[in-house]
Amino acid sequence: MPRPPRLRDQSAPDTAQLLRILWRTLPELWHSSPMLVSLLGLMALLGGLIPAATLLISKWAVDGVSRVAAGGEADLALLAAAWAGAALLGQVTGIARQVLQGYAADKFTVQTSRRLMDKMNDLTGLEVLEDPRFHDDIQILQMGAPRRPLNLTATILGLLGTLVGLLGVSGVLLTVGWWVPLVVVAGMVPLTLTQMRLYELGWSMTIQNTQASRELNYFQKAALNQQFAKEIRLYGLMPYLTREYTERTLDYQRTMRGVRNKQLLGVLPAQILALAVTAGVFAYAVWQAQQGNLTPGAVVLVIGALSQVRGDLQSLADSLGVGSEHLHWFAKYYEFLDAVPQVAAPAQPQPLPQRLDLTLEGVTFGYQGHAPVIENLSLHIPEGQTVAIVGENGAGKSTLIKLLLRFYDPSAGRILLGSAGEQTDLRDVDPAEWRSQVAAVFQDYARFEWDVRQNVLLGQQEDPQRLSYAADASGLSAMLPRLEDGLNTRIGQAYGGVDLSGGQWQKLVTARALYRAEARVLILDEPTAALDPRSEAEVFAAFAELARGRTALLVTHRLGSVRMADRIVVMRSGRVTEDGTHEELLARGGEYAELWRLQAGQYGE
Repeated sequence: MPRPPRLRDQSAPDTAQLLRILWRTLPELWHSSPMLVSLLGLMALLGGLIPAATLLISKWAVDGVSRVAAGGEADLALLAAAWAGAALLGQVTGIARQVLQGYAADKFTVQTSRRLMDKMNDLTGLEVLEDPRFHDDIQILQMGAPRRPLNLTATILGLLGTLVGLLGVSGVLLTVGWWVPLVVVAGMVPLTLTQMRLYELGWSMTIQNTQASRELNYFQKAALNQQFAKEIRLYGLMPYLTREYTERTLDYQRTMRGVRNKQLLGVLPAQILALAVTAGVFAYAVWQAQQGNLTPGAVVLVIGALSQVRGDLQSLADSLGVGSEHLHWFAKYYEFLDAVPQVAAPAQPQPLPQRLDLTLEGVTFGYQGHAPVIENLSLHIPEGQTVAIVGENGAGKSTLIKLLLRFYDPSAGRILLGSAGEQTDLRDVDPAEWRSQVAAVFQDYARFEWDVRQNVLLGQQEDPQRLSYAADASGLSAMLPRLEDGLNTRIGQAYGGVDLSGGQWQKLVTARALYRAEARVLILDEPTAALDPRSEAEVFAAFAELARGRTALLVTHRLGSVRMADRIVVMRSGRVTEDGTHEELLARGGEYAELWRLQAGQYGE
């Protein structure tokens, strides 16, 4: 069986790859809000030029004061006004940049999160969910989606402003000597590169420890979550959870302390070099002033410029390092967006046939890394027939349903829709169009912490008549008077709602399927596992009513409910071992008859 798409490469992107990622990200940032991004670029340019202008004004002011003290003339008021104007402009552009940056980042964040959700919707199958690495990558993407776009936006704009400022201040230093800005920048480049490497180390440790941090979170969640409270108290599990959490946390922290120590000690030599270069240029400027080659204003300019260059290069190093970390996140983001799923809509989907007979021809399927669960299975289900699928645990019943819903594709054989002469391979049909014809109740159904109404509708337009029918037929109506707000009652204690019992949830999810009245195929996968006999009888009566004129598949362990089926299929080890009506299978005296006698005997006892 082909492997599912991988979301995480074991090798981190190199500098060239990060530049390509940045080149891909910039247009997305622009398209999220062109006007805001343009204004932000302008603010960044202005903000970057203001420090250089302030330094020049300061030099002119100090030289002007020196001339006045020596009996000369200088328009100090104009210089003071210019300095104040530059400072005010810097304040205004800084505030405007923060406000606009927030607006632009909000739009970029929404766009990024929407694309993640759209891609998840494109993964129409379930195969990618089998890979444990998927959970690591998705956790990184989920945690980063609310902040990475914001932070990358700020980092890109900060880099732009810093580069403009660095060029401006370097230009100012040219007045002292053509070589001065070159020496200052060269002396600080090692510090910049070292800090970038250390940021890279921090990100690689984040990747390597994703599963460990996920496990830590799980132990903490288990200890604090109401979902596990009964077992934890009954079996005295809390000391074990506390011990495991503490030991794993200490081990994780020891690893991260090593990273932090390496970051701190690794940057020290480069900092010493940068400080030595700065001190040397400052000493040179003072010596030149003593020789009469530089004015007092020029010395002040050198002092301010050195401080500004050092700050700009420090900011540049931080921005490049942090930006590199953000781009690593976007590398995973694009890797996820570019992943090609195994189960996908065909480029030119075929229309659904008029009849929806279901035919499996020699179908074989196994989950990734495991032996086949379904093996060389052939089965034909005419449209409108009610078929019960029975068998022991692990026989492949639920897997068969997943294949019919095209959550997976067979590794061998094919599934056909339509009658003889008008059959279409399920892989040639748009999965969304096919699934729109199916209503299902799964054994492991989703428990959305919304209100009851939303849990039934699942995003569909509300039809009061259909909703009333679904609630009545599923038994949901009988429990609504016991809920404070009826259909509007919030479910789930995490948000202050009520906690439903297993049987109540079963009625609710059955109502979901019954509400989808236009479905031509109805699937119930162990729909009454948590129901009492009376409720079970009500659900199957509603199921029988709804199944008229439709194809209906009932997967169940309770054989007392399968007599309503037109036909019973018995599965064992991924194969069909028996096929017939209830009476035929009993008369045959095979596996179904044995299971029937065992369950009937239990009821008799």
